[in-house]
Amino acid sequence: MMYPSLGRQAARTALAAAVVLSVVSLSGRSQPAAAHATVHKGAVHTVAVPHGTDPGRGVLTARSTEPFSMLGVTWSDPDATLGDGTAEIRTRSAETGRWSAWRTLELDVHAPESGPDHTKAGVRGGTQPLWVGASDGVQARVTGAKLPAGLRMDLVDPDAGARVSAESTERTASAAGQPDITSRAGWGADESIVPDPPTYTTDTKAVFVHHTAGTNDYTCAESASIIRGILTYHVKSNGWNDIGYNFLVDKCGTIFEGRAGGLDKPVYGAHTYGFNTDTSGVAVLGDFNTATSTPAVRDSIAQLAAWKLGLYGINPAGTVVMAAGADNGKFTQGQLVTMSRISGHRDGYPTECPGTNLYGDLPAIRTLAASKNTPAKGADVNGDGHADLAADIPKATANNLAGAGQVSVVPGARTSPYAANKTVVTQESEGVPGGSEAGDGFGSATAYGDLDHDGYTDLVVASPGEEVTAGASDEGGVSVLRGTANGLTGQAGMINEPAAVRTNGAKFGATLATGDFDGDGGDDILAVAPGAGRAWTVDGADRAFSPAIALSDGPVQGASVATGDFDHDGFDDAAITFGTAAGDRPLVVVRGSSSGLDTSEPAVLAGAGGRSLASGDLNGDGFTDLAVGRPDVVDGGEITTYHGSADGLTTTGAAVVARGELEGAESGGELGASVAVSDTDGDGYADVLAGAPGDDSGAGRAFLLRGGANGLGVAGAVTYVQGAGPVPGAAEAGDRFGSAVTVADLTGDGIAGLAIGAEGENAGDGTVMTVSGGTGTSYGPTALGTTAGAGIGGELTR
Repeated sequence: MMYPSLGRQAARTALAAAVVLSVVSLSGRSQPAAAHATVHKGAVHTVAVPHGTDPGRGVLTARSTEPFSMLGVTWSDPDATLGDGTAEIRTRSAETGRWSAWRTLELDVHAPESGPDHTKAGVRGGTQPLWVGASDGVQARVTGAKLPAGLRMDLVDPDAGARVSAESTERTASAAGQPDITSRAGWGADESIVPDPPTYTTDTKAVFVHHTAGTNDYTCAESASIIRGILTYHVKSNGWNDIGYNFLVDKCGTIFEGRAGGLDKPVYGAHTYGFNTDTSGVAVLGDFNTATSTPAVRDSIAQLAAWKLGLYGINPAGTVVMAAGADNGKFTQGQLVTMSRISGHRDGYPTECPGTNLYGDLPAIRTLAASKNTPAKGADVNGDGHADLAADIPKATANNLAGAGQVSVVPGARTSPYAANKTVVTQESEGVPGGSEAGDGFGSATAYGDLDHDGYTDLVVASPGEEVTAGASDEGGVSVLRGTANGLTGQAGMINEPAAVRTNGAKFGATLATGDFDGDGGDDILAVAPGAGRAWTVDGADRAFSPAIALSDGPVQGASVATGDFDHDGFDDAAITFGTAAGDRPLVVVRGSSSGLDTSEPAVLAGAGGRSLASGDLNGDGFTDLAVGRPDVVDGGEITTYHGSADGLTTTGAAVVARGELEGAESGGELGASVAVSDTDGDGYADVLAGAPGDDSGAGRAFLLRGGANGLGVAGAVTYVQGAGPVPGAAEAGDRFGSAVTVADLTGDGIAGLAIGAEGENAGDGTVMTVSGGTGTSYGPTALGTTAGAGIGGELTR
């Protein structure tokens, strides 16, 4: 037994050469408890909406109120509606005192067609609740042919009242394919207001996707409060037994448990009137008529639906015939309807939900979920809630052979990765193909992905110095370690270039990445052979090679690769940069398709490349963007960004951040020698961690740049230097702190931590320093079980 599996990332980055730090999760440890949760005893304040003399118009004049942050309009009869009428509100901010514009409340909510929520006394009709933020004033106007009796405004303060500690929180994850899910205790559900036990149906035949039609202007730190507000509204305003949705997802992709009763149980919900039986409802926080979904949202819906339907052996890309349980304005009771296994709310009920944009994403989500076990998110292989640090050290001596290389895996833990439990892997390890040879460079590059569609992430490791043909040198090879419930296991057979084109010095695999290029739900391998000036894609399932991508007429140097869905079509694309003999650094972009990367027509952007690439959604528009590190630019380097669009990567509106904008220019600072992209602050925008190892006479530093609605910017940037704040060590000339960077949730607290390499530390021994939750830790040769002079921290990847 070695170690475990890893999840598919919305966008993966792989950098070439030297030492690569990767992120994996080790098996055999329990799911960690998150911070102790607090239950907020939410309150609802009601204000009657008078009819006046017109029975079809109700007006609530502007007035001050008790504090609230969510509201809705309700009425006595749960079967009554406003017909073609409207309910409009505006609110006063408790922070600024300013009144908002008028907003229209959604009317597509209805009590379930059967079950206790249908028959229970006190059930009311109403609008969807709307999150408005901290407010202390309201005004409303409601119209209809004849307004229902008992019309009132319900003002919800989800954080009011007494606060009591809940049971310790766990992000639930167990069987293969089940995504991380924040429990009800985790988001602070007030179980005291849920009077009755849950009701169950027979199984789960379909998943309905909703949006809450609320604001998009929230931070992911507010998500739990929003969900508490929905629970309070559904129970205290609508009179239901519990929150209506089975699951909820925020714009950062965090999945929350909804209605109580068991994540893996067929709990009867209240989400799609007429089709609540044998279905599950997933609501995404936000309004997707106006916003586009993020890759994290789409990945989370796909993973959740694939796992939930997979419990019943159902293909999430298929269809099912269901009988309508009520007359709902779209179908009549008993009518047989053919539904997609993953459907939108509008497929079963007359509504715009889940919004035009999210509804348009459903075909891609079905494709992503086509395997019963969609690749898991992030770097947590075994569901213990921690990403783990894997240091790939190709200069290490293994089996007394210099430069044979090794990979050292350090498990994540509550405060930082725990070096005492490290595992060292070489080509002498059981199941790993080949054998250690001097100069093989095992671990020169790594990449992670679920190649075999089993829900566990696999580890792909390169040894570019591999001799394949007798008497040859540096032909290169790639090994695959399969993820399983008991850890990673070696797979027989090294992947090498086709024999007919195999050449000395090709160094196949010197740069690696993975991505789902053909949209089949499993990942494929992209491997660069720099000595031959080409790259290959290898199918993750059957190892079939696609035609080579010609990068140059001769060898290339310093290649870097990033993958992601740049054009939002459901297929991962690839971006490759490299240096040519003529000194150029182009950027080659290859689009994914149903048959994989389209190698016949790569787009070549002259001069647009750099030394490092990373990808993620920097501006929150749902398209994956590209960050390009350009350390050789005068005055200390720069980070150039290209935004994703329906037509692929574009320079329109994309930002460039120069070293001079960050504490002033510094010649030779090398900003962008390394880049990593991830949402580090939970605001729904990916951020960029960039290394500048040449700063301060080679002592080096790193900068965290924030993403936002307009893309990358310098506002709120954070500088990291050895010996300052949580970063251990001391800044010394030649350390080259920032030689590599990566971002991962190393402590399992849901917050991304940082890992920063310093390849020159201690005269070339090198080290990697992690910063998570304000705690900094250093990992040198002893911690990683390697030899002196190995240059740890030269490259980092996830």
